Amino acid sequence: PKCSSILCQRLQLRLLSSDDKKSRNITTMFGDIVIEYEPFRDDTEFTVPSYPSRLNEPEDALRARLTYQSRKRGIAENCLILSTFFSEQGPNLPRKLVDQFDILINTVDSDWDLYYWMTGKDHPPPPYDNEVMKMLMEFTQNKDMKDRTQQPDL
Repeated sequence: PKCSSILCQRLQLRLLSSDDKKSRNITTMFGDIVIEYEPFRDDTEFTVPSYPSRLNEPEDALRARLTYQSRKRGIAENCLILSTFFSEQGPNLPRKLVDQFDILINTVDSDWDLYYWMTGKDHPPPPYDNEVMKMLMEFTQNKDMKDRTQQPDL
């Protein structure tokens, strides 16, 4: 599906063949996920530094960090969605999904892209179109009509 988001417009996410020697692309690794992209080449734009992978981070430290970071994710709408999602779902998520959540909230450089993906307005590009994103999209539907107007207590 075509993605009209800022991320898709500014970063051309694609896997490169190993014989592409002339490429000036940036490679970012998150565990077993590799993201290679060609940066947007406009002097008026800024580049967000790559997120450092935290290898061997203890499980309790990871979940505590994500609890905090989910509360501080740019626009208020994202903070409400992500913090309530991680408060309700985070304790029971397997490590693979926690890692996907970590990548999602720490590598998407546009708050509005993230919001539009979670609410289903735009389709997330790979590698963000994953199981945790599908859970977030379902979560934002709020079929049980839960009150999610405040961030959960720490």
